[in-house]
Amino acid sequence: MFGFGKIRLRGVDRKVIRDDAHAEDYKLAPAIGRVRFGKLCFYYRDLGVKYYVPYDYIERAFIRISETQPDDSPPIYYYRLILMHGEKEFANLIFNKEKDADDALARLSELAPDMAVGYVEPAGGKKPSFR
Repeated sequence: MFGFGKIRLRGVDRKVIRDDAHAEDYKLAPAIGRVRFGKLCFYYRDLGVKYYVPYDYIERAFIRISETQPDDSPPIYYYRLILMHGEKEFANLIFNKEKDADDALARLSELAPDMAVGYVEPAGGKKPSFR
């Protein structure tokens, strides 16, 4: 009656949708970590919010490796799948395993054949800010 239990998905335009087609696509979509590959859209979770992104919105994707050096321990590596539209990063999805990040990028490349893969240094050599 009140819509409790329905999947809420937020888009890149910040609008929230609750339609049954996207909810069903989200549920049936195969997942790698916190990303899902639906027939309608690419889905991911970030800070408790579920996002949907049409495949044609993603212009470029690449993997960035982050290293954390704790005291008296070996370094810890995080693998980030970065999604871009225009020259702006709109998603920074963290994976703990390199294989998961590589598999997610490969699957995304299959579903979005027009998407470019790989890092391109921005004009002026300055890294763009996130969001």
